[in-house]
Amino acid sequence: MLASVNLPSIALYIALFASFAFGANLNQPRIACAMFKCNGATRFPPLSPSNNNLNAAQLVQYEFLINTTKKIYGDTIITEGPDGSLQGPFNQLLYTPTIIQAWTAQQVGVAGLLTSRENEAAVLGILSINRATYGLYAHTLLAQKAGFTLEQVLSMLAGYCAIGISTRESAIYNLAVKLAQMRGPLDQASYNAAFTVLGHEGVEATIQQSAAFSYSAMMLNAGDVCVPQGAGC
Repeated sequence: MLASVNLPSIALYIALFASFAFGANLNQPRIACAMFKCNGATRFPPLSPSNNNLNAAQLVQYEFLINTTKKIYGDTIITEGPDGSLQGPFNQLLYTPTIIQAWTAQQVGVAGLLTSRENEAAVLGILSINRATYGLYAHTLLAQKAGFTLEQVLSMLAGYCAIGISTRESAIYNLAVKLAQMRGPLDQASYNAAFTVLGHEGVEATIQQSAAFSYSAMMLNAGDVCVPQGAGC
C-alpha cells in the first residue's frame, strides 16, 4: 500500500511545473491550474452506482477497479470522485468493460519488470512529450513516493534528465523520451546508448513500461481527462 501524500499541494506542483516548462508566474498558481480545464466529463460521462448509469457488465468491472485502485494507490492519488465515479483512465475503461481485466493484468505485469523509481523515470519521460493532464497530476505524486525529489520530477517533466538520479534511471528516462518521439524506427545511437547501460532485458523492460503508460496516456489525452476534484486546483 502506498502512503498518503499531501494532496492539496498539487496546485503548487502544477504551478511549479508550469513555471519550469512554460514560464508561468509562481505568484499566480491559479493561472497554472487554469491551463488544465478539461472536457473529460462530457466526452465520457462519469459512471457510478450513485449516477445509476452502469449496466451489469460495467458494474462488475467498476467494483473490480475500485478495489484494485485502492489496493495499488491507497491515498497517494485520487482515483474516485465525490459521486463514486472512477478518475484517471479508469472511468473511460468502463465503456469497454470486456478489456478491463486484461488491461489491468498487463499494466501490473509490466510494472514488475523495473523498480518503482525506474518505472517512474520511464513514465516521466513519456509525460515530458505527451503532457497527459491527469498523468502529470498523478505521477508528480507517485514519482515522489518512489523516491524522486519534486525538483527532479519537475526537471524530468520539462524534458531534462535530472541531477542526482542513477545511471540506469537516466538511461531509462532518455530511452522513454526517444520512444515517445518516434515516428519510425528508433535510431541506432539511442538504442546503443540504452543498451550499453541496460542490456537486452533492461531495454525491453523500458520499452514495455513506456508502451504500457503510453496506452494509458493516449486514453487520458483522447478523453481529455482532467486533474480530479479535490486535488487542489
